[in-house]
Amino acid sequence: MGSRQIVRNLPRAQRGVALLAMLVVIVTGASWMMMSALNAGSNRTALNRHDNARILAEAKHALVGWMITEAIEAGENNPGRLPCPEAAANIGTANEGIAAGNCTLPAVGRLPWRTLGLPKLLDAAGEPLWYVVSPGWALPTAVSLLTINSNTLGQLTLDGAANATIALVVAPGPALSVQASGSCTARAQAHNALAPDYRDYLECENAANPVDALFVTRGPTDSFNDQVLTVTTRDVLPGLEAAIMKRIEREIVPALKTVYGVGFSVPAATPVYPYAAPFVDPETATYKGVAGTTEGLLPFNKVTSCVEGADRCLSTSLITWLPPSPALSPVADDILTPGAAHINTSGGGQDCEWEDADVAYCEGEVHQHGSATDPGMIIRMSATFANVVMGLRTLDPTRVQVSVRDLSTEAWVPVATSPTATATLNAADGSATVTVNGQLPNTYAVAGDDRVYYQIRLERQIIADHALLDENDATTGWFVRNEWYRLLYYAVAQGQTAANLTSLPCAGANCLSVTSGGVQQDNKRALFLLAGRGQRNQTRPSAVLTDFLETTENTNLDTLFEHPRIDASVNDRIIIVDQN
Repeated sequence: MGSRQIVRNLPRAQRGVALLAMLVVIVTGASWMMMSALNAGSNRTALNRHDNARILAEAKHALVGWMITEAIEAGENNPGRLPCPEAAANIGTANEGIAAGNCTLPAVGRLPWRTLGLPKLLDAAGEPLWYVVSPGWALPTAVSLLTINSNTLGQLTLDGAANATIALVVAPGPALSVQASGSCTARAQAHNALAPDYRDYLECENAANPVDALFVTRGPTDSFNDQVLTVTTRDVLPGLEAAIMKRIEREIVPALKTVYGVGFSVPAATPVYPYAAPFVDPETATYKGVAGTTEGLLPFNKVTSCVEGADRCLSTSLITWLPPSPALSPVADDILTPGAAHINTSGGGQDCEWEDADVAYCEGEVHQHGSATDPGMIIRMSATFANVVMGLRTLDPTRVQVSVRDLSTEAWVPVATSPTATATLNAADGSATVTVNGQLPNTYAVAGDDRVYYQIRLERQIIADHALLDENDATTGWFVRNEWYRLLYYAVAQGQTAANLTSLPCAGANCLSVTSGGVQQDNKRALFLLAGRGQRNQTRPSAVLTDFLETTENTNLDTLFEHPRIDASVNDRIIIVDQN
């Protein structure tokens, strides 16, 4: 018997109660079915987001790993750079997934999965991941030179927070019908796998046209389904700093050991190191070394390879003649005669003059006699220059010119044999005495006359900037351009400076000490401390050392340092420059 018949056979009052009960059952069942469907959809969404989060994390780790791998490579001029998005022309070809060589920044495009060594990662909707990279962190042109170090910020604004991130990885989700509201532009998205338009995959602020530096992680429920993972400086800098430490050890330390090397009278096996510049705000420092200062900034100032008034350029104030110009007393000429020759002393003999504040010269007349096979006369000129060990210096022999002319012409002709130059450091004040020699030709066989006029010309710029200061140097230029010297704390043993020339190398108490794992070694001649990214309690720019270095032992200005354990609150890295 059907339920309707049963109800019909009941008394009227009972029939009303039964109908009400059946209605409750029907409504309850419908509600259960509806809730089950909603829960299933909610669970599916949660699972999709979980799967996306896993895929996004894999992409992020690959990006960070790629950056570190590139940064540590010799010849990488922009250590710390990130790849550009996938080149659009590669989509659908055998090169799909390879990054573009350069890109207009900020750049939005598909993740360059093949460049990163990944399979083609897909989100829960089966769509390839998208990728955003900040200005300053990828190459805008094929020959761009970036400046990336521990103080470099991201330039992407995320959810209203400026400088929040350097890159984003995005799971785009299924196509939506985006409604116009707030930062959202109306668009009926249509995915095209072979010619993807970012506006058909990303929504609202993330799909701004033209692309800008503003991005978001959330938006209107019915018009936004981008799942965004950030790549921040805190994600990449620990690995980058470790890579830079290795490159400093491999490329910068050997170069520093050649300062005051070729042409200077110091033992090659025991280098002399420059005095430090006092620690001040590295962003505004002149990097001028000070006599007797053994801890602070590396004296990274320039005197010749720079423009007056430019950053770290001290050419008018550092290397000077002793005594200063225009007095001619720094020029002392000495004539050597390995052959049969002599200086004509009649009529005043030699004459020494200042050409200008930077150039001194001596002229004279030589008489050659003996035979045509005798060597030509050697002429010598010496000068002392102040403040040589207050920076990274070398000798530039091209700043000496030796010329001759005969009695019938006013034109000076450079001698065929290149002049030579040597320098002796002076312990008392860190100056250097430079001696230059030039060999004249044998004039004995000159028809009609055996006399010749000579000129030896010496420029102040013979004390030149070391190659380590050159931003275009093939090996070390990256260090200059990326300004890692602004994050180096430099310490040198007193016994390894110009003050100790007679008793090199340092020994015992004259050396620096470093503790590592509870063991103290007292044999360090010079070292660097590489300051990492700023910690939460540190403020930069700053002239306070504790805003750069964390441990007490590395900031108390004594000669004992420590290898700290790198963790979330300490990131000082010790680099040993030299040791016994």
